Parts: sequence; structure tokens; C-alpha cells
Amino acid sequence: MPVTRDRASKFKVGDWVKYPRYPEPAHAQIIELRGPLAPGGEQVYRLRRVYDWGEVHEFEQAESVLVASEAPEHQPQPRPESEWALWTG
Repeated sequence: MPVTRDRASKFKVGDWVKYPRYPEPAHAQIIELRGPLAPGGEQVYRLRRVYDWGEVHEFEQAESVLVASEAPEHQPQPRPESEWALWTG
């Protein structure tokens, strides 16, 4: 098993970042540093994105795809899961 060096994190909890999303990058806030879990010991972060309708998505991304960003001008307020649109089909 290859040995990886413990590298300093590029971002910290509370930082705003952009990540790739079609058709343009999206904003998310870092809520947790997961550690060097990606291939080669790359840092992985847990992110939170709140959509305009209040739905909250939490997901993980590797450090290499994240770009530092300012907080977005428009920050929607999270709503309880019971108020999210329920898609049927």
C-alpha cells in the first residue's frame, strides 16, 4: 500500500466554493473536512447547497474540483424536508 503524506487542507469549514455543474459552476459551503479519502490522498470535503426552493443537498467533492469563491449574493433559506416538492412519476 503506497504511503501518502498528510497535506494541509486548501479550504476550511465555513468557506464558500464553486464546483463544476452544468451549465455553469454552482456555489456550496464547506460543512466538513472528511480527510484524505480520494485517490492519492487527496482531501475530500462535505458540501451543502441550498436550492432556490429551499431544498438542501449535502454531498462530497474532492479538493481538485473545488475553486474558492465569495458567498453568493442570493442565499436561499433552507426549508424543512416536509416542505420540499415531492416528485412523483
